[in-house]
Amino acid sequence: MGKKGCAPGRFPWEQEESNTTLIKLVYLTVRREIETALRPIGLTPQQSQSLHLLALTPGATNADLERLLFIDKSSVTSLINGMEKRGWVIRREHARDARVKQIFLTDKGREMYDASAEAVKRAKIGANEQLTQAESETLRVLLRKILAAYEQQ
Repeated sequence: MGKKGCAPGRFPWEQEESNTTLIKLVYLTVRREIETALRPIGLTPQQSQSLHLLALTPGATNADLERLLFIDKSSVTSLINGMEKRGWVIRREHARDARVKQIFLTDKGREMYDASAEAVKRAKIGANEQLTQAESETLRVLLRKILAAYEQQ
């Protein structure tokens, strides 16, 4: 065992007693699990997130995806172009602004969303089952507190 009861890490900084290091390691581990779960159905995490967002907000625009997925304009364009070529989404003119295109899931896109939602849910089980409901609630409160501190800067 490493410092303060921590198992030895893959990298020296993994043994630091740092909240941010632990948050990053948890994020990377969960992301890797999600990538592995999505690979058999032919999706990337960004595609899965986009399908999820479009399922929740039909008619979202490129600007909406940029803001909600934390990716730049060219990445959104490339992502949506690829999804459109696969038949997962269609673009329609915005009712009030012809320069803006709204993005909608197709039936095939809805099927991909359903498959990805199930795969992501299975991938997250390992993390979610480790904590009690009360621990999960406490963790969310603490993570929101950290996030708020950074958003106020």
